[in-house]
Amino acid sequence: MRGREIISALDARRTDNHKFVKWWRKEEDFLDYDLIDRFIERSSASEEIGGLDLLTMEEMWNETERICGTQVKLVHDTSGDKIEWVHNGKAGTSKHVCAYTPESLMEIFDVETHGNPVD
Repeated sequence: MRGREIISALDARRTDNHKFVKWWRKEEDFLDYDLIDRFIERSSASEEIGGLDLLTMEEMWNETERICGTQVKLVHDTSGDKIEWVHNGKAGTSKHVCAYTPESLMEIFDVETHGNPVD
């Protein structure tokens, strides 16, 4: 798939529930995840990928739990769903509580995978 084919595939498959894209290179040597809108912004006409899948919040949460394990916890609260995230950074361990949004989920995922594609 190249530039316009990628965008066409996204437009054809995307529903309101889809917030993320999981994509892989044609060599199928790794896969990566991104917010759909950010992925579209970064795509170029010359870019070539092997394929893509669209993910909902729940599906991306499952991937984040798979990568982070017990470092993340989804908390249902009367003020809205929250993510409790225990992060082991350069300054030590810290606990963050953030809203359960696509952006927060992607930020946690990117930090925990160090922005690198997932094997």
